[in-house]
Amino acid sequence: MSLVKELKRRNVFRIGIAYLVAAWLLLQIVDVVGPIVGLSDDFARYLLFLLAIGLFPALILAWFFELTPDGVKRESEVGRGGAISLRTANRLDRAIIVVLLIAVGLLIFDKFTLQPRNPEFAGETVSMAGVTEKNPIPGVEQEHPEAAAWLTAKSVAVLPFLAMSNGPDDDYFSDGLTEEIIKTLAQVPELLVTARTSAFHFKGQNLPVEDIARQLGVDHIVEGSVRRAGDRLRITAQLVRANDGFHLWSETYDRRTEDTFAVQSDIAEKVASALNVFLDDNLRSRMQRAGTRNVEAFIALQKGIVLYERAHQEANQISLLRQANVEFDTAIQLAPELVEAYHYHSDLSSHILISHAAGQLDGEITQADLLHAPTALKNDYDRAIQFARNAGQRFNAEYDRALILGAWRGLKRLSDQSLATPGCETALWAHLVGAPFGETQLVLDAFSRMAACDPLRIRPMVHIASSHLWLGASALAIRSARKSLQKMDHPWLSRSLVLALAFNGDLNEAEKEANSRIRVASDLALVQAMLAVIQGDAESAQNFESRYIGISGPDDLETLVLEAAQGNRNEANRLAALIDSRPFGHVVLMQAIHSCFCGAPFDLEATPAFAAMLSGSGLDWPPGKPFDLPLKDW
Repeated sequence: MSLVKELKRRNVFRIGIAYLVAAWLLLQIVDVVGPIVGLSDDFARYLLFLLAIGLFPALILAWFFELTPDGVKRESEVGRGGAISLRTANRLDRAIIVVLLIAVGLLIFDKFTLQPRNPEFAGETVSMAGVTEKNPIPGVEQEHPEAAAWLTAKSVAVLPFLAMSNGPDDDYFSDGLTEEIIKTLAQVPELLVTARTSAFHFKGQNLPVEDIARQLGVDHIVEGSVRRAGDRLRITAQLVRANDGFHLWSETYDRRTEDTFAVQSDIAEKVASALNVFLDDNLRSRMQRAGTRNVEAFIALQKGIVLYERAHQEANQISLLRQANVEFDTAIQLAPELVEAYHYHSDLSSHILISHAAGQLDGEITQADLLHAPTALKNDYDRAIQFARNAGQRFNAEYDRALILGAWRGLKRLSDQSLATPGCETALWAHLVGAPFGETQLVLDAFSRMAACDPLRIRPMVHIASSHLWLGASALAIRSARKSLQKMDHPWLSRSLVLALAFNGDLNEAEKEANSRIRVASDLALVQAMLAVIQGDAESAQNFESRYIGISGPDDLETLVLEAAQGNRNEANRLAALIDSRPFGHVVLMQAIHSCFCGAPFDLEATPAFAAMLSGSGLDWPPGKPFDLPLKDW
């Protein structure tokens, strides 16, 4: 008798199949139950090793022994009649089928019950951090369940890696490596990854891991260090479980600088594996495409980001943005696919054009800037669209380009498309169209998602509060602004809180908060003028408006808002017509609509250029009005 026939007769093949199926089922059970009962990853690896070794003894036993109605006997004692072997074979077949059914049931249960629901759009992975059962959305009100749809323990924040050497670019190199790891991990659907802004908030702060994790709303922290010496590189990285400080994984890499991206990819993959995430070839490929492969490019990007962030905190904004753009130009030249660089780079041109359209005097802006900015802005948006990595990035860039450059045909459709796309990023100018023109809830949802991904970022905090105001929910706006101010003291948040209190009828509290929180004299005068408007005090409003102009200089945008809010229709129309006559005045007029909370702050007949753009946009005039101002009767 041939060996194969004898193996079949003795049911060795069936025993092997049954063993493999049962082993696979056991590993699946450990994978599902292990995180719940606190089993370490080493347990699963040891179990796999033991099961692999156990296959050979099982096959040997199947050759020498037979399962009979009287128990296990040596095969030689059973004989070659075949009846008992056939009966054993049927039992094994049934057992294999039962185990397979149990395995399929477990997979279905795991997929639809235990695993989080992660929205995807056209291949776009959405990563949201800080969503847990006890903390649905850090910094975001619980009344937005759309942003708290995923409940999972697989959330992680990557803290800025510590630069252990003191070369001129070593700190930027460490920051760049950290951001590349964040981008890579963000491609994994099962992981909720804190975005850069919030993770970098803790740079240089020697806080316990548990405190950082609690503020970010994550269950795991990745931290590490980088030491550079010439072209030699030592990178250490570790994954820490926040609630007990247990190290789930750690490794040290001694490599050359050109191996940086292999290390970055390996760290991301090891972190994902340590959190029991399966990585197939397609996902690995997507992770490897997430960032740039050029070391000098991401160093230049980090230098630019540092200058960009300083520019939005200091008075010499244009000068710092120019310096930032030198670095962004370098990054773009070295890595044209670096889509983030185009968004940062566009900020200088936007400030130049909008400040000029608003009639604001800025000695740092030259005539050459005004001539060059439109072309530079269009190029930045075109390249951002060209190199967009997913549908969300593309839709956001297309919407921003259309709004800023005045290509408004179908603008409402672009706005809705951008706001409805799942993701952690929202178009820069999303609020200008969505809130005043009937889609405030979409705006609120979009910024709530952003806040869940990036809980310490100021932009979603401000726009969540203003979205509540646009919905007429001043009490919710107060709660949102106060909660955000506990995390970050920022003048935009203070202004949102003061206006929310005033619209809610708490005028004394609004004045108290304004005087205690707003430290810049021009900002305080502006807010006091709005408080006077809400109280119906025209004389005080005019006095505060004059004080604001005396401090800040000409500002047709804020003056238009205040004149409209005071009911001065003719003056508001005069200012709107002046803005409309300037290049990019349409953006300033949209800003005035959003800031006023008063419906139409001007008549459409006064702004022919704006009216022409509006006619093909799909936006209905007049815009919405969440509150009635006592001095404005039109």
